[in-house]
Amino acid sequence: MGGHGPQAPRGGVALNLPPPVTVGLCASCVHARIVRTRTGSTFYLCELSAVDPAFDRYPRLPVVRCAGYRPDPDGPHPAR
Repeated sequence: MGGHGPQAPRGGVALNLPPPVTVGLCASCVHARIVRTRTGSTFYLCELSAVDPAFDRYPRLPVVRCAGYRPDPDGPHPAR
């Protein structure tokens, strides 16, 4: 609890993404792609991982430092 985004009721699914602060840099990075599972989980995929093994495919959040970070000119992408 405590600032980690919406909580799902027991046995339910949280439909909203976590706030950008819990995601860190990925929330506004051009290299991040949001992946949602059929069970309702949300992950941030780092597309740099496809070309550079130094980047984790699904980095541990929140990402507070990243050599590959490039801000998305469209801003944070909560629904991309």
